[in-house]
Amino acid sequence: MKKNKNKNLKRFWPKLWNLLKPSHKQIKTLFVSILFLELVVLTGPFLLKLIIDKIVNFKPEELKTILFFIFLMFISEQFNSFLHHLRDRIIFKLIFDIECYLPTMAQEKLMYLPLTYHEKENTGNKIMKIERGGNKILDLIMNIAWEVGPTFIQLIITLIVLLMVDLRFGLSFAFFAPLFVVLTYRVNKSLAPIRKQRHKDYEISSGQMVQSIININTVKSFTQEKREIKEFKTIRERISANGVKEFSKLLNFGLIRNLIIDMGRITILLLGIYLIVKGNITVGSLVFVITLSEKAYFSLYRLSRFYDRMEEGAEAVNRFTALIHEKSNIINKKNGYKPKKIKGKIEFQNVNFSYGQNNALALDNVSLKINEGCVTAFVGPSGGGKTTLARMIYRHYDPLGGIVLLDNKDLRDYDLFALRKFMSIVPQEVEIFNTSIRKNIAYADPGASRETIEAAARIANAEEFINKFPKKYDTEVGERGIKLSGGQRQRIGIARAILANPKILIFDEATSNLDSCSEKLIQEAMDKITHGRTVIIIAHRLSTIKKADKIIVLENGKIAETGSHCELAQNKGGLYAKLLKLQKVGDVV
Repeated sequence: MKKNKNKNLKRFWPKLWNLLKPSHKQIKTLFVSILFLELVVLTGPFLLKLIIDKIVNFKPEELKTILFFIFLMFISEQFNSFLHHLRDRIIFKLIFDIECYLPTMAQEKLMYLPLTYHEKENTGNKIMKIERGGNKILDLIMNIAWEVGPTFIQLIITLIVLLMVDLRFGLSFAFFAPLFVVLTYRVNKSLAPIRKQRHKDYEISSGQMVQSIININTVKSFTQEKREIKEFKTIRERISANGVKEFSKLLNFGLIRNLIIDMGRITILLLGIYLIVKGNITVGSLVFVITLSEKAYFSLYRLSRFYDRMEEGAEAVNRFTALIHEKSNIINKKNGYKPKKIKGKIEFQNVNFSYGQNNALALDNVSLKINEGCVTAFVGPSGGGKTTLARMIYRHYDPLGGIVLLDNKDLRDYDLFALRKFMSIVPQEVEIFNTSIRKNIAYADPGASRETIEAAARIANAEEFINKFPKKYDTEVGERGIKLSGGQRQRIGIARAILANPKILIFDEATSNLDSCSEKLIQEAMDKITHGRTVIIIAHRLSTIKKADKIIVLENGKIAETGSHCELAQNKGGLYAKLLKLQKVGDVV
């Protein structure tokens, strides 16, 4: 366990450095400027040493020299101020650059991660990883630039100068400084499990809040407001308790930390007085040593506080970097096949697939053919594998065994994005963006003309209800299309699919939750757009797939039977005929 913690700490900095790759040049420039600045800062205390020595052994003829040294101190401070100004400009540019590209990097990663990742990860957790991780990285960079970088360089320079003044000063400093660092490391190491749990709870609480807000209609309908509040409060109280426990330990350690620093300071002072009495150093040298050591010990204290913050932020940064380095299980082949057009013939050959739940197969040795330009329907009980088949065509999933072919070519040999350009899907729950109807339809083709968008809406039987809104196509539909009915959302989804002009069109239970009137309108829209396309319909309502060229009945991940509506209906012992008996036209199985 201890080895793993050490490995995690060692891996943290390389991970962070790799994450900040776009800013490597800026960071290197920054540290060169910090090194130069810290060397210039030494001139002030050194000139003060010379002035004090001249005053202690004052001679009238040395007055001009003293005044000259004072003038040099003034010039040194002004130059120092100018260098600070330049350093701060570099830091601010660096911070705003990082603030720009880190969230963009995370957004890009999320967009390209497969559907399987998004299905297993809570939305609130993902948002918390990005926001908290990004904020902690910025906090670390600011601390490194303004405190740690200067402090680390300052400590090295101080040790060298103290050794040059007198070896005993350097050895004294070299004894207490490592002792301080070791104790800081050990305390933070003991706090790691508490800190890790606290960050995990931050994500859980974020997920809890997002879920309760997204599902607010259900929460209110079942009067579960108090339950949601209680569950959220419980998580936040756990975070608070762990936070108090963690920082109480840090505060207790602060007393020991201060004791070590005070012992180091007193040792330097006593040693300096002893050396003056012995005549080994001058008063100015003692002032110089005390000035440097005071700054160094104070910097050491600041460094330890940064280490506390680094350990606090490391967990959030690790979660952020884990997201950025998340591996996709859907590999887009380099130089994949990019056809200009496709026929739309699909074939499954001995396909197996599992969601990893108790190793149960969602698809068990499935082989089937979907002819180009035909309407093929998947029906069967829930959990039979219908939607899994459709998602494999889209390459949201890849088979664990077997192969899926498009126009006699393995789907995995196609360029993923070129492949999906030939496809559109209308799901059971159409995802509507919080923008206008026009932009929602045009999502499939943002550059589409007004006429093309409205033509797609007409084909989808959506124009009539759209024109009833005062702003028509410019009507804002609210988050998740809350201002629209289920049937209206489905018709916008169909219009969106039409606008994409796909060769392969998938309807995934597109009418299962609609009233008869909405179903009729959507069925009419579906009939208008099937010509010349390979159409796959996943349905519970068997009334919607009577006209299909082929119906494939699935049960427990296997093909139970295949045929037309008439052929399957006549097979009285078949599953399709049984399902047909269980429903009337328009009823849900």
